[in-house]
Amino acid sequence: MLTELNGKSFKRIVVAAACVVAMTAAGCGLKGSKAETTKKPAETDKVADGSMSQFLFDDIEPASAKAPHSIDIFGEFDGASKTGPVRAAAGDNGFQQHTFADEGFDSDVVVDPTGKWLCYASTRHSKHPALYLQRVNGQSVTQITGGQADDAYPAFSPDGKTVAFCSNRTGSWQVYVMDIDGRNVVQVTNGVGQAIKPSFSPDGKRLAYCAIGGRSQQWEIWLANLDTSEKRMIGYGLFPSWSPDKTVDRIAFQRARQRGSRWFSLWTLDLVDGEARRITEVVASTNAAIVAPAWSPDGKKLAFATVVDPTAGQAKSQQDVWTINADGTNRQRMTDGSGVSVSPFWAVDNRVYFVSNRGGTEAVWSSRTDARGAMTAGLSGGEEKVADINEVPAAGN
Repeated sequence: MLTELNGKSFKRIVVAAACVVAMTAAGCGLKGSKAETTKKPAETDKVADGSMSQFLFDDIEPASAKAPHSIDIFGEFDGASKTGPVRAAAGDNGFQQHTFADEGFDSDVVVDPTGKWLCYASTRHSKHPALYLQRVNGQSVTQITGGQADDAYPAFSPDGKTVAFCSNRTGSWQVYVMDIDGRNVVQVTNGVGQAIKPSFSPDGKRLAYCAIGGRSQQWEIWLANLDTSEKRMIGYGLFPSWSPDKTVDRIAFQRARQRGSRWFSLWTLDLVDGEARRITEVVASTNAAIVAPAWSPDGKKLAFATVVDPTAGQAKSQQDVWTINADGTNRQRMTDGSGVSVSPFWAVDNRVYFVSNRGGTEAVWSSRTDARGAMTAGLSGGEEKVADINEVPAAGN
């Protein structure tokens, strides 16, 4: 049953580095597809009351059979770090805070196709992250998952009626779908491996997600057909994001420059007859990892986050949100280095929503896409260490 929570006058706070789930960093190169047909799992009942686990960030040993509590932006499991000092924001600059909690943190924000509803993970009521719904300009929140498991990475279907997400409720991280009210939960993936970060195709019939390969032990990108339960691996990478543009079958993702590295860049691929084609590096940086891509509603631009000097650990790295054209031109930095800004989502209202600790605590914020147009890769000042974003010449295979 849903748990309705009144939006009391929450303390004004802000978001930090909230990302989520991964293991060893993704390898290089994409390989040919391999198809796997699995029996459609039986429906599961709605989970019990809410809970949520803390997301942590640094390196650890490879995951055991027990599901890790968290996976970070580098695809590593259950690390530990603390957020660095937070500097005050320089003026309004179009920033708006949307979530407020007295305890815990918020992460993994997405916005429904109408632009009216937020869905995000939060530990505001438990140490285990649960999923919540909230009006974009409201404060009353509705908890739609819960229990003693961790739930993360929600994604709205194109019609706004279904939410895909990942959870470790069965002992490993797997992908699920459910009605927007949290009912009729159906498990999409299964097995002992970890599967996270679902993204709907424009027609709502398929999901892209990433999973640890049983043989490769790397993060792989997979597709799942929700009608037939067929699953197909299309290559290596993390955090896939399916373009909403129906004229192309295109997926953006992050991929490491070499296996085991934290130095990620942003790539796209086109699906042609179910195979990955025209694999193109869109954005790279000489001093930062480029992570968590998210498409604009028209599929012509991308938002992403940067982690300056990712080998230093997230607590010591400046993390900002950027936008760029899908061809790698017209890069713009949307955030100003105040605190940590991660996990962008580009909504239909032409605002980019993200998680930040600009006010000291991790919460959901947004900014107009035209508010920081003058902030490009060459700007830095004071203690700022801005990502050096490079345009990558068009190339694919």
